[in-house]
Amino acid sequence: MKNKILLPCVAGTLTLLAGCVSTGEIATPDTTDYGLYVYSSYNGRPIIVGSDTQTLDFNNRIYYFQDMGGLKKFQADPQLYMLKYAFNQTPKIVKPLDPDYGLRTNCSYNGDPIVIGKFTPTLEYLGRIYYFAHTESMDLFIDNPLVYIAKYPSDKVPTIISPLKSSYGKKTVCATTGTQILVGPHTPALEYMGRIFYFSTLQAMESFQYNPQSYIAQKFNQEEI
Repeated sequence: MKNKILLPCVAGTLTLLAGCVSTGEIATPDTTDYGLYVYSSYNGRPIIVGSDTQTLDFNNRIYYFQDMGGLKKFQADPQLYMLKYAFNQTPKIVKPLDPDYGLRTNCSYNGDPIVIGKFTPTLEYLGRIYYFAHTESMDLFIDNPLVYIAKYPSDKVPTIISPLKSSYGKKTVCATTGTQILVGPHTPALEYMGRIFYFSTLQAMESFQYNPQSYIAQKFNQEEI
Protein backbone atom coordinates (compact mmCIF):
# COMPACT_ATOMS: atom_id res chain seq x y z
CA MET A 1 0.00 0.00 0.00
CA LYS A 2 1.15 3.54 -0.64
CA ASN A 3 0.02 7.15 -0.58
CA LYS A 4 -1.69 6.76 2.77
CA ILE A 5 -3.47 9.84 4.11
CA LEU A 6 -3.94 10.03 7.87
CA LEU A 7 -7.47 11.08 8.71
CA PRO A 8 -7.75 13.96 11.20
CA CYS A 9 -9.51 13.63 14.57
CA VAL A 10 -13.06 14.89 14.45
CA ALA A 11 -15.39 16.32 17.07
CA GLY A 12 -17.11 13.66 19.12
CA THR A 13 -14.36 11.09 18.62
CA LEU A 14 -13.44 9.20 21.76
CA THR A 15 -10.10 10.33 23.13
CA LEU A 16 -7.33 8.59 24.99
CA LEU A 17 -4.60 10.08 27.13
CA ALA A 18 -2.28 9.92 24.15
CA GLY A 19 -4.72 11.62 21.77
CA CYS A 20 -7.62 10.64 19.56
CA VAL A 21 -8.67 7.10 18.74
CA SER A 22 -7.42 6.10 15.28
CA THR A 23 -10.06 5.67 12.61
CA GLY A 24 -7.52 4.32 10.15
CA GLU A 25 -5.69 5.70 7.15
CA ILE A 26 -7.08 6.15 3.65
CA ALA A 27 -4.89 4.16 1.26
CA THR A 28 -4.69 3.38 -2.44
CA PRO A 29 -4.70 -0.22 -3.74
CA ASP A 30 -1.42 -1.56 -5.06
CA THR A 31 -1.41 -1.58 -8.87
CA THR A 32 -0.41 -5.27 -8.80
CA ASP A 33 -3.78 -6.02 -7.15
CA TYR A 34 -5.89 -4.45 -9.90
CA GLY A 35 -8.44 -6.88 -11.32
CA LEU A 36 -8.63 -9.10 -8.24
CA TYR A 37 -12.03 -9.93 -6.74
CA VAL A 38 -12.44 -8.96 -3.08
CA TYR A 39 -15.43 -8.08 -0.88
CA SER A 40 -16.69 -4.82 0.57
CA SER A 41 -16.03 -4.75 4.30
CA TYR A 42 -19.20 -2.67 4.69
CA ASN A 43 -21.83 -4.77 2.89
CA GLY A 44 -20.04 -7.94 1.74
CA ARG A 45 -20.62 -7.28 -1.95
CA PRO A 46 -17.95 -8.29 -4.49
CA ILE A 47 -15.52 -5.66 -5.73
CA ILE A 48 -12.96 -5.71 -8.52
CA VAL A 49 -9.90 -3.88 -7.21
CA GLY A 50 -8.97 -0.83 -9.27
CA SER A 51 -7.52 2.65 -8.91
CA ASP A 52 -10.87 3.99 -7.69
CA THR A 53 -11.49 1.28 -5.04
CA GLN A 54 -11.99 2.92 -1.64
CA THR A 55 -9.40 1.42 0.69
CA LEU A 56 -8.75 1.74 4.42
CA ASP A 57 -5.69 0.72 6.43
CA PHE A 58 -7.12 0.08 9.90
CA ASN A 59 -5.18 -1.58 12.72
CA ASN A 60 -2.53 -2.78 10.22
CA ARG A 61 -5.12 -4.51 8.06
CA ILE A 62 -6.49 -3.50 4.64
CA TYR A 63 -10.25 -3.19 4.09
CA TYR A 64 -11.99 -2.47 0.77
CA PHE A 65 -15.23 -0.59 0.03
CA GLN A 66 -17.44 0.20 -2.95
CA ASP A 67 -17.70 3.86 -2.05
CA MET A 68 -16.63 6.42 0.53
CA GLY A 69 -20.04 6.20 2.24
CA GLY A 70 -19.46 2.56 3.15
CA LEU A 71 -15.94 3.33 4.31
CA LYS A 72 -17.18 6.10 6.61
CA LYS A 73 -19.85 3.85 8.13
CA PHE A 74 -17.21 1.18 8.78
CA GLN A 75 -15.04 3.78 10.51
CA ALA A 76 -17.94 4.80 12.74
CA ASP A 77 -18.29 1.27 14.15
CA PRO A 78 -15.61 -1.13 12.84
CA GLN A 79 -16.37 -3.84 15.42
CA LEU A 80 -19.91 -4.13 14.07
CA TYR A 81 -18.68 -4.97 10.57
CA MET A 82 -15.85 -7.20 11.78
CA LEU A 83 -18.39 -9.36 13.57
CA LYS A 84 -20.92 -9.17 10.74
CA TYR A 85 -18.63 -10.53 8.02
CA ALA A 86 -16.23 -13.41 8.68
CA PHE A 87 -13.72 -12.18 6.09
CA ASN A 88 -13.29 -8.95 8.13
CA GLN A 89 -11.90 -10.89 11.08
CA THR A 90 -8.14 -10.98 11.63
CA PRO A 91 -6.40 -14.26 10.73
CA LYS A 92 -5.31 -16.17 13.83
CA ILE A 93 -1.76 -17.47 14.29
CA VAL A 94 -1.83 -21.20 15.16
CA LYS A 95 0.55 -24.14 15.26
CA PRO A 96 0.99 -26.40 12.21
CA LEU A 97 -1.23 -29.47 12.35
CA ASP A 98 0.72 -32.54 13.52
CA PRO A 99 -0.67 -34.82 10.76
CA ASP A 100 0.63 -32.36 8.14
CA TYR A 101 4.31 -32.68 9.09
CA GLY A 102 6.19 -33.63 5.91
CA LEU A 103 3.32 -32.48 3.64
CA ARG A 104 4.43 -30.81 0.42
CA THR A 105 2.21 -27.83 -0.27
CA ASN A 106 2.42 -24.17 -1.35
CA CYS A 107 3.08 -20.97 0.56
CA SER A 108 -0.18 -19.00 0.77
CA TYR A 109 1.70 -15.73 0.24
CA ASN A 110 3.47 -16.41 -3.05
CA GLY A 111 2.63 -19.97 -4.08
CA ASP A 112 6.19 -21.25 -3.63
CA PRO A 113 6.50 -24.96 -2.72
CA ILE A 114 7.11 -25.68 0.97
CA VAL A 115 7.29 -28.72 3.25
CA ILE A 116 5.34 -28.50 6.52
CA GLY A 117 7.33 -28.87 9.71
CA LYS A 118 7.09 -28.07 13.40
CA PHE A 119 8.01 -24.41 12.89
CA THR A 120 6.13 -23.64 9.67
CA PRO A 121 4.26 -20.30 10.08
CA THR A 122 0.55 -21.11 10.10
CA LEU A 123 -2.71 -19.16 10.11
CA GLU A 124 -6.35 -20.05 10.66
CA TYR A 125 -8.71 -17.85 8.65
CA LEU A 126 -12.27 -18.31 7.37
CA GLY A 127 -12.38 -21.76 8.91
CA ARG A 128 -9.32 -23.11 7.11
CA ILE A 129 -5.56 -23.49 7.51
CA TYR A 130 -2.90 -21.54 5.58
CA TYR A 131 0.85 -22.29 5.59
CA PHE A 132 3.78 -19.97 4.83
CA ALA A 133 7.47 -20.15 4.01
CA HIS A 134 8.43 -17.35 6.41
CA THR A 135 6.90 -15.29 9.22
CA GLU A 136 7.39 -12.18 7.07
CA SER A 137 5.18 -13.58 4.32
CA MET A 138 2.62 -14.66 6.92
CA ASP A 139 2.53 -11.10 8.28
CA LEU A 140 1.92 -9.71 4.77
CA PHE A 141 -0.99 -12.14 4.34
CA ILE A 142 -2.45 -10.93 7.65
CA ASP A 143 -2.24 -7.34 6.36
CA ASN A 144 -4.39 -8.10 3.32
CA PRO A 145 -5.83 -11.64 3.34
CA LEU A 146 -8.55 -11.04 0.73
CA VAL A 147 -5.96 -10.16 -1.89
CA TYR A 148 -3.86 -13.27 -1.32
CA ILE A 149 -6.94 -15.50 -1.34
CA ALA A 150 -7.90 -13.92 -4.68
CA LYS A 151 -4.38 -14.35 -6.14
CA TYR A 152 -3.93 -18.10 -5.67
CA PRO A 153 -6.58 -20.78 -6.34
CA SER A 154 -5.09 -22.97 -3.60
CA ASP A 155 -5.82 -20.20 -1.04
CA LYS A 156 -9.52 -20.06 -1.78
CA VAL A 157 -12.07 -21.43 0.66
CA PRO A 158 -13.81 -24.55 -0.74
CA THR A 159 -17.37 -23.79 -1.82
CA ILE A 160 -20.30 -26.00 -0.81
CA ILE A 161 -22.30 -27.05 -3.88
CA SER A 162 -25.05 -29.48 -4.81
CA PRO A 163 -23.91 -32.81 -6.31
CA LEU A 164 -23.81 -32.75 -10.10
CA LYS A 165 -26.85 -34.53 -11.53
CA SER A 166 -24.57 -36.06 -14.13
CA SER A 167 -22.70 -37.79 -11.28
CA TYR A 168 -25.76 -39.46 -9.70
CA GLY A 169 -25.07 -43.16 -9.39
CA LYS A 170 -21.36 -42.72 -10.02
CA LYS A 171 -18.89 -44.62 -7.84
CA THR A 172 -16.12 -42.46 -6.36
CA VAL A 173 -14.24 -42.04 -3.08
CA CYS A 174 -14.72 -39.71 -0.13
CA ALA A 175 -12.14 -36.95 -0.57
CA THR A 176 -11.37 -37.04 3.16
CA THR A 177 -11.25 -40.75 4.02
CA GLY A 178 -10.76 -42.45 0.65
CA THR A 179 -13.69 -44.80 1.32
CA GLN A 180 -15.86 -45.72 -1.64
CA ILE A 181 -19.17 -43.89 -1.99
CA LEU A 182 -22.02 -43.70 -4.48
CA VAL A 183 -22.95 -40.14 -5.50
CA GLY A 184 -26.57 -39.19 -5.00
CA PRO A 185 -28.69 -36.03 -4.60
CA HIS A 186 -27.76 -35.70 -0.91
CA THR A 187 -24.03 -36.49 -1.11
CA PRO A 188 -22.00 -33.66 0.51
CA ALA A 189 -19.96 -31.91 -2.19
CA LEU A 190 -17.41 -29.10 -2.50
CA GLU A 191 -15.87 -27.18 -5.39
CA TYR A 192 -12.18 -26.42 -4.89
CA MET A 193 -9.52 -25.35 -7.41
CA GLY A 194 -11.83 -26.14 -10.29
CA ARG A 195 -12.57 -29.68 -9.11
CA ILE A 196 -15.59 -31.30 -7.48
CA PHE A 197 -15.01 -33.36 -4.35
CA TYR A 198 -17.57 -35.70 -2.76
CA PHE A 199 -17.77 -36.89 0.85
CA SER A 200 -19.24 -39.73 2.86
CA THR A 201 -20.48 -37.44 5.69
CA LEU A 202 -20.87 -33.78 6.54
CA GLN A 203 -18.12 -34.16 9.15
CA ALA A 204 -15.74 -35.44 6.48
CA MET A 205 -16.60 -32.45 4.28
CA GLU A 206 -15.93 -30.02 7.15
CA SER A 207 -12.52 -31.62 7.75
CA PHE A 208 -11.64 -31.03 4.09
CA GLN A 209 -12.81 -27.40 4.30
CA TYR A 210 -10.53 -26.78 7.27
CA ASN A 211 -7.39 -28.14 5.62
CA PRO A 212 -7.96 -28.76 1.89
CA GLN A 213 -4.27 -28.79 0.93
CA SER A 214 -3.67 -31.75 3.21
CA TYR A 215 -6.44 -33.82 1.65
CA ILE A 216 -5.77 -33.06 -2.01
CA ALA A 217 -2.22 -34.33 -1.39
CA GLN A 218 -3.64 -37.76 -0.53
CA LYS A 219 -3.06 -40.42 -3.18
CA PHE A 220 -6.78 -41.11 -3.64
CA ASN A 221 -7.33 -37.45 -4.62
CA GLN A 222 -4.52 -37.30 -7.18
CA GLU A 223 -6.78 -38.46 -10.00
CA GLU A 224 -9.61 -36.30 -11.28
CA ILE A 225 -12.99 -37.32 -9.88
